[in-house]
Amino acid sequence: MNELVSIIVPIYNVETYLSKCIDSLINQTYENLEIILVNDGSTDRSGDIARNYANKDARIRYIEQENQGLGGARNTGLKEAKGSCITFVDSDDAIEPAMIETMINTMEKLDLDLLVCDYSRVDENGAVLETYRSPFPDQTVFVPEKDPQVILGDPSACNKMFKKELFDKTDIRFPSRVWYEDLRTTPKLIANAKRVGFIHEPFYLYLQRQGSIMNSAALSRQEESLQAMDDLLYYFKAHHLDKIYEKELEFLCIAHVYVFGINRVARIPKSKAMIEKFKKYMVEKFPDFHSNPYFSMFTPKEKKFYQWIDHNQIWKIRWGDRIKKEMRKWKKH
Repeated sequence: MNELVSIIVPIYNVETYLSKCIDSLINQTYENLEIILVNDGSTDRSGDIARNYANKDARIRYIEQENQGLGGARNTGLKEAKGSCITFVDSDDAIEPAMIETMINTMEKLDLDLLVCDYSRVDENGAVLETYRSPFPDQTVFVPEKDPQVILGDPSACNKMFKKELFDKTDIRFPSRVWYEDLRTTPKLIANAKRVGFIHEPFYLYLQRQGSIMNSAALSRQEESLQAMDDLLYYFKAHHLDKIYEKELEFLCIAHVYVFGINRVARIPKSKAMIEKFKKYMVEKFPDFHSNPYFSMFTPKEKKFYQWIDHNQIWKIRWGDRIKKEMRKWKKH
């Protein structure tokens, strides 16, 4: 079998990084690809760069649209995709040469609806800063209804390969013009998949750069993680999945609201009221969250943040952040 794989790339003002991203796609060892470049209203040279690649490689399709945000651009790609399997790559990131070949072969071998690979965070020079290893065993088939813990992996859409029919039969799409679109989407897709697998290869390379969506320090936008959790809880309840995934949804809330959410908010000035709002949300939604069975899934660093937040020691997060900034300045000199 030589299935067509669709790679969807939303593009917005990434002229500095785009060539490296597209080069990593056209140089895949697996060649039966369609690469869908969705220019989401860029105002820099991104459109010209993408168009030039499309003129040179018949596998590339270039689409231009008014700005709809990351989710809206991905949805445009989904509408156009002809492949039996889909993967998403953000336009400032890159992937290893064997990613698509290894993932499509594993999808077919294990008859999966969804496959997850590990990933690395890299700096602008390509140096690996850290590698995320999935806690789930390699090359093992999970059935989400019986193994509900599989919805607890990193919610990013990018280090995954999906059967296109998973989107078609569920009609799940990414919300437009919001933050935390992956948290609102990926756990729903996993819960609707019949067979899910993991491979322990860090094929996906996330660029850690200043000014990216996840690095933005806008306090008002951080509140959207609460809206994302509301969206998720509503979906699972409306589809009668909330009882199957009760403890898993609780842990997603602990992770993304209580730990990661407060950790982000704490680094922003004048954030005390927002921190209290996040804490109140956690207690109201899941009053018994301290007894959740999944705390072992946290890394030692995440456990430390959880303890600081739980013991009202937010100052330790800020203090650690200040030291990091000073060290970066020192290294520059």
